[in-house]
Amino acid sequence: MNIRFRLRPVPLLAALACVVVAITIGNLQHNRAEQKQAAFDRIDGARYNAPIQVGGSPVDASLLDWHPAVARGRWLADKSILVDNRVHGGVAGYHVITPLRIEGADICILVNRGWIAAPRLRSEIPVLPPLAATTVEVKGIGRLPPAKTFELAPEIAEGIVWQNLTLERFRAWSGLELQAVILLQTDAAGDGLVRDWLPADSGALKHWGFALLWYLAAAAAAIAAVFNSVERRKHEA
Repeated sequence: MNIRFRLRPVPLLAALACVVVAITIGNLQHNRAEQKQAAFDRIDGARYNAPIQVGGSPVDASLLDWHPAVARGRWLADKSILVDNRVHGGVAGYHVITPLRIEGADICILVNRGWIAAPRLRSEIPVLPPLAATTVEVKGIGRLPPAKTFELAPEIAEGIVWQNLTLERFRAWSGLELQAVILLQTDAAGDGLVRDWLPADSGALKHWGFALLWYLAAAAAAIAAVFNSVERRKHEA
């Protein structure tokens, strides 16, 4: 049997297009995996850095993102809110947000004190743990505030339960001057709130797997292109 290569333009071009597309998507997944792993390594490594003291002067929020921080001041308990639709361990609940007025200044920092489970009836509000009326030191992790979310209609911030939180909305509602960062409280306050802020893993493994699948698809398309370019003929005596 004689084997020779014969160019078949249409099948060959189709196979090459599949190879290019598969490699491109594989590279995108590869890059996404590297980005997620790098972000996770930065977050995981930052927790060992010395905490930054948040004082009365405005801070650079980008320097505090996922960086340990500490603030001293007094709680403004009457300005506490609950951010709805926060799930922990498959249970619906809220994040408890309370401003802390920085000691010796008029500026405040919003503190995410942790997660609390929602009552069985959505019409009920969970009972919040009490706060000290004296000056306290709060340790935590700095986070950039959430960006403004898309809404079908502007939400009027009324009451204690909010669907979304932005610094602009909280400023308008409370009349407080705020630091441009949110503090995720990490110290054990013994108040029953859950403070599980750091991700368990990077999530990069999923993207590595997708990248491998697309690279295998590219290899299969390349093999198919070669196979379709081969013509087999029986050798006649």
